[in-house]
Amino acid sequence: MRERFFRKLMRGTLPLLVWAAHFAACYVFVAAQCSPLGYEPGYPQRWPLAVFTVAALAVCGWLVWKWRGTLRHADEHTPLLDWAAAGSALLSFVGIVWTSVPMWLVEGCK
Repeated sequence: MRERFFRKLMRGTLPLLVWAAHFAACYVFVAAQCSPLGYEPGYPQRWPLAVFTVAALAVCGWLVWKWRGTLRHADEHTPLLDWAAAGSALLSFVGIVWTSVPMWLVEGCK
């Protein structure tokens, strides 16, 4: 019998990978725009950051919606992987919101 380890691993950690990708993409984007070679007045632009954030929230929101039944119909026979998948999706959704707050508060490159 085959366990399908990597499929199970991705199910439990995919939302966390989305959060990490969002964090890296947004902060690398801002750093590139604020570097001495890429600096222009009025930067960093916020619309690409908004697109990254909305896309990441949509993916994590979809995963929370997909696994909502895990928490609604949970009992003592619910596998740990189901709890991990639902919990990491919820954690990642909140984490994306929390880590995007500083991007909206930055006034420009200094």
